[in-house]
Amino acid sequence: MRLIRWTALLVVGLALITSSAAAQEATKMDPLLKLLVEKGVVSQQEALALQREYAGRQAAEAEQQHAQTVKVAKEAVSELPPAKVELPKALQGLKIGMLAYISYQDGTKYSGVPGETSDYSRFTLKRGYFDVNKSITSSLDARITTDLHQDSTGDWKPRLKYVYGKFKWAGSGVVQKPYVEFGLAHMPWLDFEEHINRFRMQDPMFMERNGLFNSADVGVMFGGNFGKDLPADYKKNVNSHYAGSYGSFQVGVYNGNGYHAAEANTNKVLEGRVSLRPLPDSLPGLQFSAFGINGKGNTAAEPDWNLFAFMTSYESPRWVATAQYFSGTGNQSGSAIDSTGASVDRKGYSLFTEVRFGQNAEYSFIGRYDHFDPNSSGPSTTDDIQKRWIAGVAWQFAHGNYWLLDYESLSHDIPSIPNENRLQLTLQLSY
Repeated sequence: MRLIRWTALLVVGLALITSSAAAQEATKMDPLLKLLVEKGVVSQQEALALQREYAGRQAAEAEQQHAQTVKVAKEAVSELPPAKVELPKALQGLKIGMLAYISYQDGTKYSGVPGETSDYSRFTLKRGYFDVNKSITSSLDARITTDLHQDSTGDWKPRLKYVYGKFKWAGSGVVQKPYVEFGLAHMPWLDFEEHINRFRMQDPMFMERNGLFNSADVGVMFGGNFGKDLPADYKKNVNSHYAGSYGSFQVGVYNGNGYHAAEANTNKVLEGRVSLRPLPDSLPGLQFSAFGINGKGNTAAEPDWNLFAFMTSYESPRWVATAQYFSGTGNQSGSAIDSTGASVDRKGYSLFTEVRFGQNAEYSFIGRYDHFDPNSSGPSTTDDIQKRWIAGVAWQFAHGNYWLLDYESLSHDIPSIPNENRLQLTLQLSY
């Protein structure tokens, strides 16, 4: 009996709730539908169904309109320029970089005993540069570069390679982008050549390797470009450095001791380079360069140090070639002297080529030949003409980062000095 009673109560309750909901829905009914129900045109159930269908359509239209509004808003936001993030003042205009040559070498070297060589097999850090550049104003930059090297005891030590202020301005007419470096600054030749021959990682360039001079010294240097810059595609695919459409120049006055020796006298050395592009429109990669030095070697005796060099170079996305010749007297250190203390005459030439291949020119074959006469006016019995052959293959696996495998052979004209040979694998790291 209780079950029947509770069931009846539940049915009555549901009926009351349903009728109440229907009554509430009826009170909210659209006036027109309510009038049609009162006139008997449609039943109350039909009117409520129509009202629910109409409300559903309105909700769908509102949802569609909202989605369209959101889409338009997103498109408007995407077209706004990106927000600029203001760097701290100390970091504005700051550039930090590194360049390192890490090698494994296996070869033979003249032992100092006539006719004998000694073997070596070693891993070595050939160079490690840490470079910081800061743009102080629109017309003044500052640079400091440290150079990691191994001293005679085997200890790895940093030393300064560059410390200078660079004053620059726009220029006009023939001379564009002129600048002045004041301090421990670039000398005019090697930075220029090393941006044509990218394989300084193999070992120094021809004239530096034979002890004529190095790449930096304390002094002042003035440089610039002839004409406006070459087109952007040339700078991107060939060479962006010293990219004046008609060439570039540098001239400087220095102490004369270089960046890793103490100054031994008060003499100042004058150095200069001029590079010309005769056909900037049809052959922009062709340049003729002349370089000269006039001064004294870095000893108290001040032996003469004079040099004139000439180089023809050609650059393209797939091929680079250079041919250079020099003739001079003495050297930077003042060690190129005879038994009387007079500077000896020296001359030589070098040929270099790089052929690039691969879809993105990421692989290279390099070849180089150096011919150096350290005493061109001396007797043939003491004139050790040196002939150096270099061949290698390289892979640029990331921009400025290379693996280079090369083989080098050095022969001497003096019969008692045997040939020296070396196989070398080098990793260049750069950022």
